[in-house]
Amino acid sequence: MITAICEFDFSVITASFSGALCFIINARCFNKKQKRVAFFISFSMGFIGADVSLDIINSLVPAINTEERALGAFVCSALIITVFIRIKSLVDGTFTKK
Repeated sequence: MITAICEFDFSVITASFSGALCFIINARCFNKKQKRVAFFISFSMGFIGADVSLDIINSLVPAINTEERALGAFVCSALIITVFIRIKSLVDGTFTKK
């Protein structure tokens, strides 16, 4: 019998939700439908990318060196859409120059 163990870390969920809300409140370049999509992407990526962003934070700022996944979830969900938009504009800029 296969059992799936699904362990929810509510601090990570709350931090991801908070980071997504911070981004949506400050985002002025989206309409209502785009804000909903951006919120969903930001929230889900904060939950998924918590460990990766925590590793990046620990390598960039070694004085922090924490294992708190909630910090990674908050930073990831607050910044993922902005990073994606910046990368998209860089890629679009290089394609239009050629």
